[in-house]
Amino acid sequence: MNYTVKPLDSSNGEVFTDFLGNLDFSLTPHWATCFCRFYYSDCSIEEWAAKSGETNKAEALEDIRKGNMKGYLAFDGDKCIGWCSANDIVRFPRLSEDVSHLIEGKRTGCTICYVIHPEYRRQGVARLLLHYAVEDFKQKGFDHLLAFPVVADTPAETHYRGSVNMYLENGFQEIGNQDNVKAMLLELN
Repeated sequence: MNYTVKPLDSSNGEVFTDFLGNLDFSLTPHWATCFCRFYYSDCSIEEWAAKSGETNKAEALEDIRKGNMKGYLAFDGDKCIGWCSANDIVRFPRLSEDVSHLIEGKRTGCTICYVIHPEYRRQGVARLLLHYAVEDFKQKGFDHLLAFPVVADTPAETHYRGSVNMYLENGFQEIGNQDNVKAMLLELN
């Protein structure tokens, strides 16, 4: 495996939207129009469901251009093969209120979504993206990194938040559990 990882920025925003826009989401059709905007919004579920893919794509490109939407893209040569949505938790309004008690006074990052091209699944691409995110958040002076993997008896392709094992392998500790979602934290300092 000789893949590279690059931070999402205005130079590769269209690579990101092309990658997500051209994947087969037949297992999870509601993801096809998301463009990783769900956690960046705080609208109702009904309002979210009414948003079009074109609207989400345009919002993503605008937020990438402004430097507000962040994450990492994995490449095999010039081919984009994976994505990890990762940002300061305060940039994810759908999450930040629920975790405010966990992050009081701490600069906290969060990885929330992984999408891997079907031809590259089970080859360590998500783990590579997570490792890159851990190192990048450390370098940027963050105190914590949070993740919320889902533990469910569903196909692995639907586990978009990553696996518990990949977080444990990177030193994360389980700090909570609600229903089938685990809250995992990595101290970066």
